[in-house]
Amino acid sequence: MNWLRLNQKNILVHFSWWLGYSLLLSYFPLLVMDTNTAILFLLRTILVGMIIFYINAYWLLPKYLSKGAYINYLAGIISTLLVVGVMYHQTSAHMGIQSFKDYCSDQQWLEKIDNNDFLYENKQYLLPSKSTHSKPRKFLGFNMMGLPSFIAMLFISTLFWIYKDMRERKQLELSLVNQNLMTEMKFLKSQMNPHFLFNALNNIYSLSMLHSIKTPEMVLKLSAMLRYVLYESEDVKVKLGKEVDYIKNFIEFQRIKIEGIPRIHVDIDRADRMKMIEPMLLIPFVENSFKHSKIEDTDKGWISMTLTTDQNYISFEIANSLPDKKVVADKNSGIGVENVKRRLKHLYPDKHEINIQKKEKEYSLKLKIKCP
Repeated sequence: MNWLRLNQKNILVHFSWWLGYSLLLSYFPLLVMDTNTAILFLLRTILVGMIIFYINAYWLLPKYLSKGAYINYLAGIISTLLVVGVMYHQTSAHMGIQSFKDYCSDQQWLEKIDNNDFLYENKQYLLPSKSTHSKPRKFLGFNMMGLPSFIAMLFISTLFWIYKDMRERKQLELSLVNQNLMTEMKFLKSQMNPHFLFNALNNIYSLSMLHSIKTPEMVLKLSAMLRYVLYESEDVKVKLGKEVDYIKNFIEFQRIKIEGIPRIHVDIDRADRMKMIEPMLLIPFVENSFKHSKIEDTDKGWISMTLTTDQNYISFEIANSLPDKKVVADKNSGIGVENVKRRLKHLYPDKHEINIQKKEKEYSLKLKIKCP
């Protein structure tokens, strides 16, 4: 059963609850009973309460009520109450535990009431008149004295189960969100790597055919980029400097395939490289700009990006031209940017601002992340 698998934290919480409940329950019995009888009464009451609580919260509610089996749940509750009722009745007889009303004629008990402020204020409830004084209520021969506490324990255990169920559902939801983000992240990398790798290898091949002295350097840059994407991006957080290096290498590969001098303004070296950030968070925005700006048109195409940091924030701005003729987007176009938006919402809730504006000939994005 689930209640046998409670972890240490839950055991501590449950122990604290029952200890507090015992201390609260012990006040009245210790006043009207001798110490031994009061202790027996407390142990009996707590044991019965625990039986009702755990059977209802960890068996009847999850097994029947949560699945809509209301008749089975009701039958289980009635059976449980009958069992604990018999237990309550039998222990009262064998342990010599009396009803509180049996103390009303005892002179010592009357003196205790007069000497205790709380009992004295409630004297009319403790000492009913002879006209209202009646025998203890019974059902099928059983004393019904403990029934209110049974019902109260059912109510408390139901509230506990509702809270526990809501918490578990929330944790499951968060777990599914995390798994979905991980899946999307892996998909993003699998989508990006082959496409970029194909272009980068072509560029390196072209350099090698021209016997360019930059060929070894570009091979090392590509190796560093692949290492970051395949291995380092698996970390929860990375240094901002690694993200910056990837962006700079990416831009370098884009420059190679463009004839002429592209209009690319890059200001990302002022940022604090030691700041920590989630990996692959800025790169999709850079890729998106190169994809849609038609940067190879050195007369009309342009890209501008700025990355700055201060004590508490990372600020990233990027803008690019939009060609007169719309670039034909592939079926996966925009997946990277949408993925980052979802990641930001999950990883930096209420700690980021993103503003995207799309005009006739310009696309701009401003991102601000609180990242102390």
